[in-house]
Amino acid sequence: MIPMKLFSNWLESLDYKYAILPHCSRYQSPRSTCRECMDSCPTEAISLVDGKPVIHEDSCIECGYCVASCPVQAVEGFLPKRTIKNKTFIMDEGSIPTVKELLIYYKEGITTIVCEKLHMNPTWEETINKANQVLEKLGEPPFQVNFEQVGPSNEAKLSRRELFFKWEKDLEKIGKNMAPAKWRFNHERLDLSKYYPDHQFVNISLDTDKCTLCKACQILCKKNSLEISESHFSISAGQCSNCSLCQDICPEGAISIKQMISPASTVDHQIYTNVCSSCGETFGTLREEQRQCFFCMKKDEYALV
Repeated sequence: MIPMKLFSNWLESLDYKYAILPHCSRYQSPRSTCRECMDSCPTEAISLVDGKPVIHEDSCIECGYCVASCPVQAVEGFLPKRTIKNKTFIMDEGSIPTVKELLIYYKEGITTIVCEKLHMNPTWEETINKANQVLEKLGEPPFQVNFEQVGPSNEAKLSRRELFFKWEKDLEKIGKNMAPAKWRFNHERLDLSKYYPDHQFVNISLDTDKCTLCKACQILCKKNSLEISESHFSISAGQCSNCSLCQDICPEGAISIKQMISPASTVDHQIYTNVCSSCGETFGTLREEQRQCFFCMKKDEYALV
């Protein structure tokens, strides 16, 4: 049997390419305004081609920031190694993790960060401070930062994909499911809602005076945060990853998203069934006093133009 360390080193040497997956918000709708991967790229290696993000290999330095920043986990690729010793995260000046990554490491039990130098890199300090601000809002103790050398350990250098894949338990399964030279970091594990299910990281607001119950938002939401039934328009922001697609595609501008941390909750807006005073058909509406269906209202508006 191949030793774990040798197998891991072999995986590191494999050729691979970063890729944008089909469930990217901009692939789902041309009205999407998401720019997270592009804005996070330090070398501008991602640009829009025909309205869709494309990674340019000649400019990509494989920093992995696009993978971590994508709100819908639609960027596939490996991320830099991290050094974990004795359940502590050792700072690496070459690659600083994102706040999202630190929050996931925190839930994996790695709550102490060690700086083995006399002074901390300002960017590291800013990232830790931001992570601790989020943890405070989540009701969690902050990261502990130590300025000391960490003694020798039997723990090997741990990459992010090793941490999330749980190599020892899942190695055989991974080998069967993934083809050589196509190994990928499990980007789906970068969904914060899976680690903090009791909280939501955004607030979704609905303007009931504008909404026409067209269901475009519900159809395109892959997180099932929006559900329109015969009796209610339900909004559950706990699973929302802030891709903003619902806000972008709403033809009436009835949905707005704001980043904020709060306990996970579901908001139900009642849907009324009324009879249209113009065509006599029944229709659903969020406004109890509405007497014309949306089709007839639009028809009357066009007639006045």
